[in-house]
Amino acid sequence: MSDNGSQPTSVGFMKACRELNIHQAFTSYNNPKGNADTERVFRTMKEELLWLREWTSPFELADALGQWIRYYNGSYLHSALGYKSPIKFEEEYRNNQLTLLATP
Repeated sequence: MSDNGSQPTSVGFMKACRELNIHQAFTSYNNPKGNADTERVFRTMKEELLWLREWTSPFELADALGQWIRYYNGSYLHSALGYKSPIKFEEEYRNNQLTLLATP
């Protein structure tokens, strides 16, 4: 999800996304809250991981980031999700959808 700023809409960035088979999705114009959820995740990641120490290696950072993402998705409880982790919320949502589809 991107805003409509100069970086995500630049020819070079859009070309790189196409080459990497990344589908770009943009927030609507003049909607400051359109990307708020994504920005909040980034802020939490910075506060809980990136800003807490000096990183000496990109590999060390990549490993720590992977661990943090697994923790965030699997264990981090969100009030907006009824105090469930993203994975738990998605599982329950998917199960509810399957139940609705199976109901005659």
